[in-house]
Amino acid sequence: MPYTFHGAFSAKRIGICWDGSRLAARALHDAMPLLRAADALTVITIDGADPIPSESSSDHLVRYLAKEGLPAKITSLPASKSEVQSILLSIAADESLDLLVMGGYGHSRLQETLLGGVTRDMLRAMTVPVLMSH
Repeated sequence: MPYTFHGAFSAKRIGICWDGSRLAARALHDAMPLLRAADALTVITIDGADPIPSESSSDHLVRYLAKEGLPAKITSLPASKSEVQSILLSIAADESLDLLVMGGYGHSRLQETLLGGVTRDMLRAMTVPVLMSH
């Protein structure tokens, strides 16, 4: 929870940060009870990242969610690695999302320490509740 968060928590509009990774899939699985109760789901992808195999693509995820009775839309924006956290928070604000679901710490601790990472940046400056799984 962001330190600025006040009031009752409600997860009616959820953003799923998707890069096709094992960590993103784990976060999706962990969030399923919340996703089933949500009114709207948005799959968020960042263009320009590493290519994603077709079986892990955002389109494949949307089809999987639809089979589960969970319709979702896709929002995809271009960003460099240094902009990912700010883009995610911008989409969360634009879409009025109550919660972001994402994998955390997908890089080595050394790389996270030296170069930073989306997880660390998100924990420092989140403006919306975030469910992270590792």
